[in-house]
Amino acid sequence: QTSVKKSPISEALNRDLHCMQTGARQNALIDDPKLALHLLAFQISNQMGYRTAFGLTKTTVSNVPSTKTGFVLDKHLTTAINAADKPTSAEAFAAFRKRGDKKIMEILHNYLVAQLSIDDPDLGEMIDTLTKKNTRDTFTPTAENFFKRVGGPYMITLWADLLDLKADHPTVTTFAKLKKGEKADKFEKLFSDPDTRAALKVTKAQEARLAEWLPEGMI
Repeated sequence: QTSVKKSPISEALNRDLHCMQTGARQNALIDDPKLALHLLAFQISNQMGYRTAFGLTKTTVSNVPSTKTGFVLDKHLTTAINAADKPTSAEAFAAFRKRGDKKIMEILHNYLVAQLSIDDPDLGEMIDTLTKKNTRDTFTPTAENFFKRVGGPYMITLWADLLDLKADHPTVTTFAKLKKGEKADKFEKLFSDPDTRAALKVTKAQEARLAEWLPEGMI
């Protein structure tokens, strides 16, 4: 009987990675209001069947991870409107309308994109292509948001893989002897510190790979 290899990515970490992936997709769509409105029309005209492209419910679409490093969400996606603090009178609505169509459409667009929650892989890929989404523009792996949350053996294997080294290479065996937190910090510097990469003699090809690398399951 073949045993199933356990993923090094925990459920909690996978949820955060998914949040950041969702945020990256929203960041990519934030500058294309026409595409967002076309997608909304596609959903509300019942052409998606039971699937959805936006979380247009009372439930907020999750796009903010529990960690605070290595993730930058567009400011237009982080301004929540608390209905409990807003007046609901006709006077307030009249004042709102005085903002003008351009401002109101901007508010609508920002809210709409913040609800983006495509659950169809093919449609998601299409939107990513149209918006030229690059998750690494939004997400950078750090000790806090990823490496401290995976096991030491996984980090050792990944360290060797990213640097194209064999398991018995001194750079790998030295890394393997570090404590888990030290390994995580070392990885963060590998991704963020040019001096660390220079000391490790990282090649241009490896630099390019580091710039594109994402944890498994992330796109």
